[in-house]
Amino acid sequence: MSYIIITSIAVLLLVYMLFETTLLKKNYISFSKSLKGLKIAHLSDLHVNHIHISKKKIINALKEVNPDIVLISGDYIETENDISKALDLIKAIADIFPVYLTLGNHDHKALLNKKKGVKSFIVQLEQTGAVVLNNAATSIYKNNTTYNIIGIDDLKRGKPDLAKAFENIDSTSDNCINIAFSHNPDTVLTLSKNKADYFLCGHFHGGQIWMPFHLEFRILRREQLCRMGYRRGLHKINGIIVYINRGLGNVLFPLRFLSVPEIAVIQFP
Repeated sequence: MSYIIITSIAVLLLVYMLFETTLLKKNYISFSKSLKGLKIAHLSDLHVNHIHISKKKIINALKEVNPDIVLISGDYIETENDISKALDLIKAIADIFPVYLTLGNHDHKALLNKKKGVKSFIVQLEQTGAVVLNNAATSIYKNNTTYNIIGIDDLKRGKPDLAKAFENIDSTSDNCINIAFSHNPDTVLTLSKNKADYFLCGHFHGGQIWMPFHLEFRILRREQLCRMGYRRGLHKINGIIVYINRGLGNVLFPLRFLSVPEIAVIQFP
């Protein structure tokens, strides 16, 4: 009898973990009571080979929140075979909203030692209409405020270059906000408060499959922040406001538990 109960619970748990990968939550974060500032929809970790959320569902969610821009902080592919699917999803978003991207560790790993490497992938990404900010910045002007959007390459497998990333920011305005984004949360430990006001990232998947005592991080992750207790959501680290996105796709297993895929909708001052 106990065997039947345990087996039934295990099956139900597995079914739920599969189901959770199809959910999509919009998390709203506001740093201003006014709605006149920049509104960003932040996505991360698409992992198109293991994403169970339809393109239509993602697009409809973005249309509902109607952001000024969309930031996506890396991890689109696992292999070269995923490129066309990743480009299709990104193009669908970029056809409607301005999209800015940076690369993640899986993107670099997938294209390591490949004839068509990272540079070729960046060209393909930009052909969708998106802008790749891989150690680069752009400025957006709204409501008498300059928003510098700074993209930094992946900390572990990329070639992050902070000097290059920040060299073209517009610091002439009296009202200037620097929003940096990168894939790996540990990147914030390389930033100083006078460089960035906000930092958006992903990589951790919110744990993806929750375990007691945060074992999923202790076993699978070596990054400093997750071992310091910064694993998902909103934090203040070294004077910088940080948001760690749970991502949309999945890695290793197409399963999630207590880590629903998300779009972070961030209203800036």
